[in-house]
Amino acid sequence: MTAALPPPPPGDDSAVRRRRLLGFGPRADLTDTADTARDLVLRATATGVDLDLVEGVDALCQDLAIGLTTLRGSDPFNVRFGFLGLTPLVRQTSPVLAREGLRSAVIEMVAADPRVRRVVDLTTPAPTEGPASRSFAITVSFEAITGDPATLATGGLATGAEWGAIDTPGVVASGTPGRTP
Repeated sequence: MTAALPPPPPGDDSAVRRRRLLGFGPRADLTDTADTARDLVLRATATGVDLDLVEGVDALCQDLAIGLTTLRGSDPFNVRFGFLGLTPLVRQTSPVLAREGLRSAVIEMVAADPRVRRVVDLTTPAPTEGPASRSFAITVSFEAITGDPATLATGGLATGAEWGAIDTPGVVASGTPGRTP
């Protein structure tokens, strides 16, 4: 099984440039909006079945969404990959301080990706009191090194809210990175 990207239109090298700079990989959609588990997606081809691929800004957003649900150090092949946001959520007694620690961890993880030029905005709702004080819906807007703006929304992480929605120019946000309704 070999996954191949379709060729760009003749005379248009912007798709090739984005593919080289931002990468491509197998599409890994969420299995359920109430969980963070992902599964590879297959597509039908003329010769059978192949891996479905995601490229450019969609690939970057998918990688960042996976990084935000991977505990830093848990990947044995890349111990620097992942997210340090769990620590402020479990160690801080104040929901306000937990929120600020989480914001810092998200910015650190997104900005550390070499395909991200700069983080433009990060929003989180004001923390509440009680059991829901440790649930934050984060939306981070950034600019890729290609100049493409993108927004990644985490939803409520395992609360059933749509997770990993991306918003790029000309692409309608959906609950699945890289897929347009």
